[in-house]
Amino acid sequence: MLSLLRFKAFTNYTLALGALALLLGGAVFVRDAAANDDAANYPAASLTAPTGSAALIARGKYLVTAADCEPCHTGPNHAPFTGGLVMKTPYGGLASPNITPDPTTGIGNWTNKQFYDALHYGIAPGRDWLVFPRFLYPAMPYTSYTKLSYADTMAIKAYLDSLKPVRVKPTPSSMMFPFNQRPVLLGWRLLFFRAGPMHMNPAWNEQMKNGAYLTEALGHCQECHTPRNFLSAMIPSKAFAGAPIDAFYAPNISSDKAQGVGGWSRADLVAYLHDGGNLVKGSPYAAMGEMTRHSTSQLPISDDQDIALYLQTATAPQRVTPPAAVSDAAASAARGAVLYSNNCAACHGTQGGGMAPKMVPNLAGNDSVTAAYPYNVIGAVLSGLDAWTDVPMPSFATQLSDQNIADIANYVRTSWGNKGVPNATPGMVAALRKRAGVAEKAK
Repeated sequence: MLSLLRFKAFTNYTLALGALALLLGGAVFVRDAAANDDAANYPAASLTAPTGSAALIARGKYLVTAADCEPCHTGPNHAPFTGGLVMKTPYGGLASPNITPDPTTGIGNWTNKQFYDALHYGIAPGRDWLVFPRFLYPAMPYTSYTKLSYADTMAIKAYLDSLKPVRVKPTPSSMMFPFNQRPVLLGWRLLFFRAGPMHMNPAWNEQMKNGAYLTEALGHCQECHTPRNFLSAMIPSKAFAGAPIDAFYAPNISSDKAQGVGGWSRADLVAYLHDGGNLVKGSPYAAMGEMTRHSTSQLPISDDQDIALYLQTATAPQRVTPPAAVSDAAASAARGAVLYSNNCAACHGTQGGGMAPKMVPNLAGNDSVTAAYPYNVIGAVLSGLDAWTDVPMPSFATQLSDQNIADIANYVRTSWGNKGVPNATPGMVAALRKRAGVAEKAK
């Protein structure tokens, strides 16, 4: 799901940095410095654990839903939360662990401190190379969960501890050497990871604080929507500006009124998060579809209103310069018009308006379609999409060539009033085809 972007938090450079740290520091490890766990300006509900075990577990269930934990910790043919999802990374496969309270294969023997260290510091119980803490791979977004309050972290543990213990044979990872050696993560952590909390504006009301907390800590939206540097660490100055994710592109969700969600109506953004979208701004799909299906659509609508408030008014507006248009943009769009009519218009409409009530999304006016990079149109055509309703989109990977798909993308990005740049190329499609693992059109 979000595995590739979450995981890309270390590279070959990390190995060198880790080795350097070993040479300089030997067996000494200094835990990442952390400020006080909580600020007085956190939302009130996050600062005090509910009274009574039932209330604490209920709070934990809500937090686990907001954090979208179940999809990543539920692999094929696995019971919920028992792990087994293999995340495909450039460095091999990384399997998610069992987080039910089974004492042997799960987290049943973890202490409160060990659980807090995992979420807050990205450190699991145990040692590597005898002296190093057991660093978690940043596929688990502890870089965001570090902002959780202590009270909420304990509520999450209370809920997970209330689940039925399930003993399951761990799914093996297949990480390549040296990336299967967790101490190599030390260099990256020293450079880029700082433990929480997040610092909120004391002038914010409870709705804004709640929206910030849900967006930045629990929902970890920035993990997918923020560009990363050459060491695959998020670039704070470009928070929420949009970034590639698998064969798609997580679009700009900053407060910018032209490229971000600042120009959306509040109702449209809430509908996107809570109701599966609409025929104005489109519907969530791919990784975002998973997120909304399992998380934001299950929260009280007031929470989604708070997230929308925060994104639209409190995040820094971001602008991204898209790649230049292809040299034959007009010809490409003309070819795309014919291909669209033959392959797409029956569902998406001749004017890109989508179809109700089955919720085939609109392409006209859809910011995901006109994002800086054309990956979303390309990725959808290549891989197909699951649907919120009963109308999934099939894959056209074997029916359309790389040039065909680039032409369709350039057409829909510039038609019906869309202001996208016609910058899709056959080479771009070929690269995304490989990343998505889909077959080519038969010659």
